[in-house]
Amino acid sequence: MQDVSMRRMLATSVIVAAVMASMASPVWAVLLKGAEWQMDDTDGQMLDWSGNNNNGTPTDVDQIGTTYGFNGSTSHVLVPDADSLDPQGKNITLTASVLVNGQSLNDDSYDVVRKGLVTTKGGDYKMEIQRGADPTVGKLHCLFKGDRRTVDKVAPRDIVDGKWYTLQCLKTSTSVVAMVDGRSYTKTGSAGSIANASAVMVGAKEVAPKPDDMFYGWMDFVSIDIGQ
Repeated sequence: MQDVSMRRMLATSVIVAAVMASMASPVWAVLLKGAEWQMDDTDGQMLDWSGNNNNGTPTDVDQIGTTYGFNGSTSHVLVPDADSLDPQGKNITLTASVLVNGQSLNDDSYDVVRKGLVTTKGGDYKMEIQRGADPTVGKLHCLFKGDRRTVDKVAPRDIVDGKWYTLQCLKTSTSVVAMVDGRSYTKTGSAGSIANASAVMVGAKEVAPKPDDMFYGWMDFVSIDIGQ
């Protein structure tokens, strides 16, 4: 298992690569932190290190060092709605360092981070691990629904193998990109503007009477970066 510092270094290097790409192509824009959750807090909250105070409240989440454990049934973190979490028409990048437990997914998907649902006014965005026809296979799925259309992309690599991965979902004005450990898979399309009044959920989606699509595994870093 990679140590935490190495995983965070990889996550940071992938973000830096995207920013450097912005210098060579108008598709990319310099990103600002909307939220950065390092999951090394000790006061019971999931603290936001971006300066935006987008702190989250964990429920039934185990913490070992700088890593959060999600049990696949009740664990989740809720972060209140804030303007700094809505990209509107700007670029947005979701980043997470995750390890998925088990040999198969016990739900149709495991949510990593999301804001809103398919029915939410103002659109929604999410990063999830989508179960395949073979339940032992799970792949990164990135989805952004704006005021123009829904654009999503599934990365073909199976990531349900007990290893740590750095995952990214990127929305630009012309595409959606799914990235696994820096390797990218692109879908052309313009989702448009996304801005809703929903909370951000880490490790689940917020539906009545209880959360759904519960993540089963470990996370040690999640961030939301939004273009200027």
